[in-house]
Amino acid sequence: MNKKAIILYNQVLNRNPDEMDVIHQKDLVKKACKNLKWDVVCIAVGDDLMKALLKVKKAKPDLVFNLVEASWGKGELIYFAPAILNSFKIPYTGVPLDALFVTTNKVLAKKIMRSYDLPTADFFSVNELDMLNNSKTYIAKPIWEEASVGISEDFIFKPSEKHKIKKIRQLSASHYFIEEYIDGREFNVSLLSGKNGLEVLPPAEIVFSEYFKDKYKIVGYKAKWDKNSEEYKHSKRVFGGLEENRKLEKELMKVLLKLWKVFNLRGYARVDFRVDGANKIYVLEINGNPCIAPDSGFVAANSYAGYTVEMMIGRILKDLN
Repeated sequence: MNKKAIILYNQVLNRNPDEMDVIHQKDLVKKACKNLKWDVVCIAVGDDLMKALLKVKKAKPDLVFNLVEASWGKGELIYFAPAILNSFKIPYTGVPLDALFVTTNKVLAKKIMRSYDLPTADFFSVNELDMLNNSKTYIAKPIWEEASVGISEDFIFKPSEKHKIKKIRQLSASHYFIEEYIDGREFNVSLLSGKNGLEVLPPAEIVFSEYFKDKYKIVGYKAKWDKNSEEYKHSKRVFGGLEENRKLEKELMKVLLKLWKVFNLRGYARVDFRVDGANKIYVLEINGNPCIAPDSGFVAANSYAGYTVEMMIGRILKDLN
């Protein structure tokens, strides 16, 4: 008799590409689980969160594949569904409840990084604009949102740019924070659990074309989701960029192993880095349960490492909470 898996995902409230992505993830996981001989049921979490989770409990699954990215359309409530699964003692995939909460809150994650001497850029509250260094550049970023939501060149500024400062001051201090902008190379590194522990998959570099010569190099919302935008067309994911610098690759590995342990990560995750001109590493953010749609960076890293989707999903299924 096959084991039963429930794929839990959030109901899509609109057809924006960043929201529709969860449907593509659900379809990929469903197909892979069926190929791995699991019986699969898909349940969408909508307005009535408790009703959906009680339905899961009644079904008595062997596990839940947690793809919930938001509750009631709010990314900052991403931990609600796994919190209820946890209270029901239902095994679920991905990072555990505590890790999901602290990594989703970028400010809290950065405070923990600092306390463990993990490298991350300087950061400030929106209410601390007077503390910024006039010789540096900064970016205002959402505290909670993932998938580059709320990130654009408009929010990159120098303290002397009074028109931008005026706009930044109007942002909610409970939803935005200020981070030093690091001008340098950007890497995304995918992490996958296995029988021998954590595996760091081949790092992917986001390469910015000459289009960005006079622009800030960021993977904002347009670069990530708008396929018709110039930002999307002129930034691409490339593997093998660290093969000429094994020392930097080794340093990244040390940071990643420490992050996995400090933040109690499990299953799968992705870490975004910046590396400046002096090869100094800065952790931008930790993404627990990153996107695993067919065109995602996580799936691309697994493919580059020689793993099929079924192999990837099979390993995630074995490292449960």
